[in-house]
Amino acid sequence: MDDGCETHLNNPHEGEDSFTALDNGRKLLLWGIRVWVAGLRQNWPPVQTRETLMEGFALAYALDAIDPLEGMMSILAGGSSRQVAVNCPRCPGVTEDEQLLLDLVSLCQQRRLRRHMDREDAFGRLAKPILTPAAIRLFELPALLLADCLLRAGIQLPPKGTDIIRTGRAASGRPDAGNILPFIHPASPHLH
Repeated sequence: MDDGCETHLNNPHEGEDSFTALDNGRKLLLWGIRVWVAGLRQNWPPVQTRETLMEGFALAYALDAIDPLEGMMSILAGGSSRQVAVNCPRCPGVTEDEQLLLDLVSLCQQRRLRRHMDREDAFGRLAKPILTPAAIRLFELPALLLADCLLRAGIQLPPKGTDIIRTGRAASGRPDAGNILPFIHPASPHLH
């Protein structure tokens, strides 16, 4: 599927971090974010974007993550406080904004795994650079739901620079999908 970007392989977009350096869970989530934004940019019919997302998330046994991802991204599209930098699906670079979105979902997972209430509102502080205060409150629920769906599929997003808390098996009883998730390469013919 064409994402409308002809320069992504020869002239990477903004981003210091490399897509290939991300763990598989972050690759899947970032790919999903990028596909959703590409659909919006290219004015794809919603069914086309959803089918593309289903193709990738099915590989990770995480189809139920699509609804909260779409909800989260819809809130971002309508409630961002500034333009948010999201690269095309095949871009090898990772923007600071993309990393921030990944970190927000990772924070939600870490709160769930530690059964920890966020008394200091780390989520709000982390989201503040890209979301309005009202959007932060709306954004948190689908981010929590997305974090839970990924955890049920055995996909854990480690906070940047830390170890993840391993559950060993997804809630479904399958082996940890984070360990069996296929390598999602930005130039994979099946995922864009």
